[in-house]
Amino acid sequence: MADAGLRRVVPSNLYPLVLGFLCDNQLSDVANKFAKATGQDASTSSLLDIYSFWLNCREAAACGEQ
Repeated sequence: MADAGLRRVVPSNLYPLVLGFLCDNQLSDVANKFAKATGQDASTSSLLDIYSFWLNCREAAACGEQ
């Protein structure tokens, strides 16, 4: 199954990336509420970090299939 490796990713792994996206796009009110609700600190994750994380998960899943 192609998404077998992605099942290991839990929502809390993505919280810092989502928070970084919100901050990068000047959505500070939403970022503050998100940070408070998830217990995260403000991070400097960029869209490139989010894409890299996603790409690494895909590659790990592809390697697990072989």
